[in-house]
Amino acid sequence: MSMSTARSEERSSLPDGFGKGTARPTVPQPGVSSIGAQMTRSVLVTHPGLQHSHQLALALYERKLLQAFWSGVLVAEGGETLPWWLPEHFRKRVRRVDIPSELRVHPIRFQLMLQASMRLNSGQGNDRMHRLFHWFDAWAAKRVVALRPKVVVAYENSAYHTFAAAKAVGARCVLDAAAFHHRTVSTQLNPPDTPYTGEVNRRKDAEIAMADLILTCSPLAADSYEANGVERTRLQPLLLGADPKLVTPITSARKAGPARFMFAGPLSLRKSVDLILAAFTRLHAEGFKYELDFVGGVADQGLLAAVQQTPGAKYHPSVPQSQLFDLMGTADCLLLPSRSDSFGMVVAEAMACGTPALVSSQTGAKAIVEAFPGSGWIVEPDEDALYDALRELICNPALMQRARAPALIASKEFSWERYRARAGRVLQEYLQ
Repeated sequence: MSMSTARSEERSSLPDGFGKGTARPTVPQPGVSSIGAQMTRSVLVTHPGLQHSHQLALALYERKLLQAFWSGVLVAEGGETLPWWLPEHFRKRVRRVDIPSELRVHPIRFQLMLQASMRLNSGQGNDRMHRLFHWFDAWAAKRVVALRPKVVVAYENSAYHTFAAAKAVGARCVLDAAAFHHRTVSTQLNPPDTPYTGEVNRRKDAEIAMADLILTCSPLAADSYEANGVERTRLQPLLLGADPKLVTPITSARKAGPARFMFAGPLSLRKSVDLILAAFTRLHAEGFKYELDFVGGVADQGLLAAVQQTPGAKYHPSVPQSQLFDLMGTADCLLLPSRSDSFGMVVAEAMACGTPALVSSQTGAKAIVEAFPGSGWIVEPDEDALYDALRELICNPALMQRARAPALIASKEFSWERYRARAGRVLQEYLQ
């Protein structure tokens, strides 16, 4: 089986958020002798959705650097009362973050438009989402001029106008890039172009050019930017985290029955769901027993039909995080052999439950397995490699049981608390 782990000495590079071989970013000199006091509460974070922006904003707030957090998705403090008119399904998904309301702006129109766009499944759904992000970008840019922050953190595909406005008031621009470079994604997945693809990529290239610093979700993602001509001195990997909430005791003996595998995320080719199904179909034909759960949305209806036809597989629609953690905690192994995945937050979430992960060489979260050998396995994103790896795990379930303790140890380094410590330290050093 061609599953690999990395040398344990790489582990020491991760607490500071720097990938192996990554240089610290060159800090532009602001032209004044001391900027520490000037930078207090001077950073704006803006995002049309949410992703991990609230965690970065909280990291800045904890270091007295956050001036404002503008998000198209509502977050609230622990004891904050939600608006009376907010629908129940919105209330259940609101993230609780200890950032005071006076520092936050959440325009309701973007929340409503995001929900509407996600529910429309026509062929132009992605174009609609891109246009919505660009609308938010224009909305934020108009307000940057009045706020006059010293630094603006904006997110990929929603920073074009915002960065232009930031440059106009003399602010530095930090791009938080959630994905691989768009040319790398095109090579990996060869997605079909839409009428808006050219404009989206034009804006992404302009955002990269304007950015003084680019944050990526993994060293692998940073590599994709460097491979496309971005100077390494402008690139800073910051591995993400998860809520370290245990559901099942990892020291407990494994329950009797076949090996239990789980996939969490949208059913898509990007996540290699087709490869997972093909590998398990072969295993079933050879008489191997297993349980296979899929949890998440549906990006490809054909894949949903294939899941439903695969022996031993069950599909669960998107579930609340607590229920997702319950499912993760009872799985023997999480599967994320993606063809293209700049991080893969479910890997950190699964390990927070003590569940090891099998990931691909094109999944950014492989850095967790590389830093903590024994917490999971790395394979190439092809059917034969995945089949070989799964066959060995099914034949030797003790491998997965032994990996639970290292997985939990790894999760301690990849909690949101540790992410905020890394992110806060990186940005504070950058500002100073």
